[in-house]
This record gives sequence, structure tokens and C-alpha cells, in this order.
Amino acid sequence: MKALVLPILLFLSACSNVFYQPARQHFIDPKQYKLDLRDVYFKSRDGTRLHGWHFPTKAKTKKGTVVQFHGNAQNLSTHFFSLYWLVDHGYDLFTFDYRGFGKSEGTPSQEGVYQDALSALEKGWELHREQQGPLFVVYGQSLGGAVSLRAIPDSMHAAEIDLIVQDSTFSSYKDIAFEKLTSRWFLWPLSPLSYVLVSDAYASDEVFHKITQPTLVIVGQKDPVIPQEFGKEIYQGISPKKKWLWKLPEGSHIDAYHHGDQRYRKELLDLLDSLQLP
Repeated sequence: MKALVLPILLFLSACSNVFYQPARQHFIDPKQYKLDLRDVYFKSRDGTRLHGWHFPTKAKTKKGTVVQFHGNAQNLSTHFFSLYWLVDHGYDLFTFDYRGFGKSEGTPSQEGVYQDALSALEKGWELHREQQGPLFVVYGQSLGGAVSLRAIPDSMHAAEIDLIVQDSTFSSYKDIAFEKLTSRWFLWPLSPLSYVLVSDAYASDEVFHKITQPTLVIVGQKDPVIPQEFGKEIYQGISPKKKWLWKLPEGSHIDAYHHGDQRYRKELLDLLDSLQLP
């Protein structure tokens, strides 16, 4: 037990090691699958050079743009497939890497990733204006949910967002660190340290009162990574006029659209269509 104390203290105090597990190499090349895309390079608020992929839809009717904020591990090359299917239904997909991930420069931190998020929203809006579809959607997955929700109220294009999606995510870095420590009996005595050593300076629960855009929250009731209670707290904490909570009985982590019957793909498309109605 004593031998574990120092590594755990270092683990908690080095927040970038807790919440960011980036990889530089790309694992999947979309061009191998003959997918149409273009590389997008843009600068974060502090000048850090970031990289993203833009997948344009080939559908005759252009319905909008989806900006993907991916999870904490690897990079965009392993995350884009989870939402790429939307390209076949009239939506452009813009996905990007936070600093330190893939081809994006720098080293991740809460403040740095927040700066990246603001710039990604600006770049996403710029690409959306080129597409000229009606809907602008911000889709956050796991860590990306916390990152995107915190940045949205500070974005110059917050009012133009037609739908926010929070998929398998959380709102407090302190709370998720506490949950991870209490989930193992031998770490439980150290769990209070999560509220001392982990920062919530850029936690999304700080801006719940500013979220007015329609918001969809998705939780997997069998999610082993982020328990469903964290997503339910987001749903209860925000107060837009339109909000939805999907509770997936067999759902794991970010797998709503992987089920064989593709029920939730259809439900998302129907929800998006409904937002276009007067």
C-alpha cells in the first residue's frame, strides 16, 4: 500500500497525465478507405498550431456541420469513425486534435485545451459557413464533452449553435478523479486528495447556468469508464428550453451508434431534422 502512495500523488497532481493520454502517430488513414477529406491547420488562442480533418458531405441536400470534440486517448484517427456516418446523411464532419495529440503541437493542459476548444469552435463555424447547411452541431464525447461545454459560453459563435451533444461525459474533473479512486478499495483512503490536487478551473459545471442551446445528453447505463450519474448531473444542471436525456440500457462508453439495429442513429437524425422545423 505504501509503495502506491507516491505514484498516486504524482498521478493526481500531474493533471495532464490523468486526463490526457495522447498519441502522436495516426492509427487509421481515411484515405485507405477512399474517404474524402482535407487536412485543416489552425492556431489555438495562444498560437499553438493545431491539426484537424474536414470530411465534406456528398449528399445533394446539405444539412449542416458537426464539430467533434473527441475523448482523452490516442488522437482523431481513432475517433472520427464514431461520427463519420453522419457524412452520408448531409452533414460535414470537422474533427481536430487538442495540443499534444496527433499532429497538433504543444502539451495538453486544462487551460491549453480550453484555448484549443475556443479556436476549434471558430474554425468549425468558418467551415460551416462554407457549407451553408442550416445546422451547426457541437458533439462532445467523454473528455470532449467537458471540454466543449466549458468553452461554448465563451465562444463568439455560441448563439449560432443549434445542438450540443454530451455523450458519455462528466462535468467536474475533481468528481471523476474522486470516483476513480473510490472504485478501488486500496485507493479509497486517498480519494479526498482528488479535491485538493485536481483542478476544476476549467470544469464545465461552472457554466451550467450559461447553457441555453438545445442539448442532448447520452449516458450508457453500463458505462465502465464514466458512470451514468455524471451525465445525468449535466442534464439536471443545465436549463435550456429544449433538452433530451438518452439512457441506453445496454450502453457502454460512447457506443450509441454501434448497436446492430442502428436505432440511435435514426433517433439522432430525426432530432436534427426536427431542429430545422419552424
